[in-house]
Amino acid sequence: MKPPKILSGFAVAALILSGCKQENAPQASAASPPQVVVATVEQRDVPIVREWIGQLDGSENVDVRARVNGYIQEIAFKEGTVVKPEDLLLRIDPRPFEAAVAQEEADLAQATATQEKTQLDEQRQSQLWERKINSQQDYDNAVKANLGAKAGVEAARAALEQAKLNLAFATITSPIAGIVGHTDFSVGDYVAAGSAGTPVTTVSTVDPIKIVFALSEKEYLAAAEHLTAMLVQPLDQREAIGELIRADGKVHPYKGRFLAADRQVDPKTGTIRITALFPNPGNILRPGQYAKARFKVQDRSGALLVPQRAVQELQGKNFVWVVDDANKVSQRGVTVGPRFGSDWVIEEGLKAGERIVVEGLQKVREGAPVQPVPAPPASQQTAKE
Repeated sequence: MKPPKILSGFAVAALILSGCKQENAPQASAASPPQVVVATVEQRDVPIVREWIGQLDGSENVDVRARVNGYIQEIAFKEGTVVKPEDLLLRIDPRPFEAAVAQEEADLAQATATQEKTQLDEQRQSQLWERKINSQQDYDNAVKANLGAKAGVEAARAALEQAKLNLAFATITSPIAGIVGHTDFSVGDYVAAGSAGTPVTTVSTVDPIKIVFALSEKEYLAAAEHLTAMLVQPLDQREAIGELIRADGKVHPYKGRFLAADRQVDPKTGTIRITALFPNPGNILRPGQYAKARFKVQDRSGALLVPQRAVQELQGKNFVWVVDDANKVSQRGVTVGPRFGSDWVIEEGLKAGERIVVEGLQKVREGAPVQPVPAPPASQQTAKE
């Protein structure tokens, strides 16, 4: 059996000091609750503004077509330039139509001479009839011949007017003020008259310019009362409340007005077509471009507002983290409505005055305590951004 090991004085002292340190050491403190930024649910009256993607079009568009057949003699316009009503666009070779006018003038002169002769014959037969020299049949024949000659004069005169119209139609002018478009024709090309023929060009009025966009049936019903009340007013008396956001993200500097709502909902898409007009000085905007139309559709009283960044989405459902009076958080589902600036309008799920987490969402968990820090005023947030 081994004798017990005797500790030295230094070892004993070290053990005593070690025990004292362990007894005096404070216990490790629990982790502090995470710090999060919270905002209070606001309640106030706000205008409800919505955006729709639409396509620009001329407020007036005219396909310019030839009214007579012929070969192009002159193209007087430059594509993409501004034209006024009655400005010359192109001219069809007028010589065939000038010849037709001359022919109809000759036919009218001949018909007039014939009618003058039959008029004299009728007068002569009338005198003889009064004197009982000729027969009833001779007199009737003279009257009918004169009536036929008069009809011949009217027919010749109508043919002459048509020939003059055709000659005038050989000169094609702009029917409206606007921008003239592209043409596929060149000097010497043959153009056909009427709707069957290809348009020689298109003229569009782009100041003001029109935007066409579609509202869903639900959106239309929500705004129908406000929209209908506006559309019954004359166009120049309607409030200019619309904004147009161009494809480059810039806001068009001129406000727009609702122009019209289509007569029916498209059964294939469940949408209704809406048009609006925007001033377009300088013709910066052109037909065919895409843009967003932003319009106020109603005034919502007592709307509940929360910052958009506070709302999270999971599997098609929206929720927020609510901080109670004990500074503990819980997840709550909400129904969001339209946007208002950087906020959501909340339809269901929250009450005015409740606190929700807007920053530090990754730090929270159900039922856990937090250290809430009030969010800075919106003006400071905007300046910071």
